[in-house]
Amino acid sequence: MNFNDISLFTLMRGKLGYLSARQSVIAQNIANADTPDYRARDIAEPDFKKMAMQAGNSPAQKLPMHVTNAKHMTVSGSMSAFEATERKNTYELNPDGNNVSTEEEMMKAAETQAEYTKVLNLYRKTTDMFKTAIGRPGGGA
Repeated sequence: MNFNDISLFTLMRGKLGYLSARQSVIAQNIANADTPDYRARDIAEPDFKKMAMQAGNSPAQKLPMHVTNAKHMTVSGSMSAFEATERKNTYELNPDGNNVSTEEEMMKAAETQAEYTKVLNLYRKTTDMFKTAIGRPGGGA
């Protein structure tokens, strides 16, 4: 079975990619906590709800959504690459012009780690469900 053809797995891969990129930017912020004039950066979270709606209309899906009424919404657009931008809302500004708060960065790192774990658990549960559906509960023969 090729999980790449299932839009749910594509969305989970996208979310994991975003979380990995965000964790990298947070680590850079922490590494530059004492660098004069360094500005904390972050990555804006993509609209995963919109991506899920778009994935529902992908040709790889067996039962795509159809508009059966003129009042139904159509889905369009795409996800852009992850880009780190300067964070505007930090809690403090050091006298040397650096706005990195180590405590704030550690909180963001913990939130990102928790989200990453949640998506990995969803991935594992989904693959277990597929294994059970094909008669191999727990991955056994």
